[in-house]
Amino acid sequence: MSVFLAAFTIFLLRLCDQSLGTVRALLIAKNKPLYAGLVGLVESVIWILAVSKVIQDIDDSFLIAGYALGFAAGTILGSYIEGFLGFGDVVVRVFTSIDSPNVAEPLRKEGFGVTVIDGEGIKGSVRIYWCIIPKRKLKMVMRIIEETVPNSYVTTEFANPMSLKK
Repeated sequence: MSVFLAAFTIFLLRLCDQSLGTVRALLIAKNKPLYAGLVGLVESVIWILAVSKVIQDIDDSFLIAGYALGFAAGTILGSYIEGFLGFGDVVVRVFTSIDSPNVAEPLRKEGFGVTVIDGEGIKGSVRIYWCIIPKRKLKMVMRIIEETVPNSYVTTEFANPMSLKK
């Protein structure tokens, strides 16, 4: 096997295993240990194959470069995969002036639960719309918000739901 083909093979192996590692870490964070364990099983087999190829000729800089570039590219690809899969839930908060159109109604019409809170801001009364949605629906929710209250201030963050059931 030529050194370039070996380096490319190592790159592809690392691309796959690092992508899986990124997804596994996200599954752990989303409290899905069974799926994370299965992904980790595949990830570790691929990693062993990649490392064994590098160790066969540890002095070859092309193999080391293939390993390192695969790691970097796998991290990037893993984050895109996670974005595509849309694991977990997101908290969306919409801050508007009290006089702005009601964004709760169009969101509720699409099946999203919305809590409305009246508050006081630096320029007077405000309304805060608060909802927790599946991450994969975030683009749809943002489109509804933009169409209804384009001048609103929106924040999002990952939600870690906890159950009080025993």
